[in-house]
Amino acid sequence: MYVKMIVAVLAAILAVSCAGLIGGPVDTDMNDQGTKDALLFAVAQHNRRSNDAYLSLVSEVLEVKRQIVSGLKYTFTVKMVRTSCRKADVEALCPIPKDPANAMLPECKIVVWSQPWLNSIKVLDNTCP
Repeated sequence: MYVKMIVAVLAAILAVSCAGLIGGPVDTDMNDQGTKDALLFAVAQHNRRSNDAYLSLVSEVLEVKRQIVSGLKYTFTVKMVRTSCRKADVEALCPIPKDPANAMLPECKIVVWSQPWLNSIKVLDNTCP
């Protein structure tokens, strides 16, 4: 009886450890609407605070994690590019440059905290230049 209980406890511990830390960050899908919205918000905030006269856009999402906290915390690792669109002149979508290597910005990390039930979304950290 005692052995069965130990085996059950060890199996539960193993299952939790294999599944990852409960409440910890987990990979998430960029097709999720909340994830897309968080990234769009982060890029818009980046462009507002940037002193650059040109828009920057995400050229590639390298990794995205989501963590359930008092809301949803998204951590994006992205590659950004500097476009040829001036911030003041943009009325439509701005294309990513044909040769993004010429406009490539360093890889950066952006952390967004969203509380949809409060209509609250904030950029907590942004390492993009």
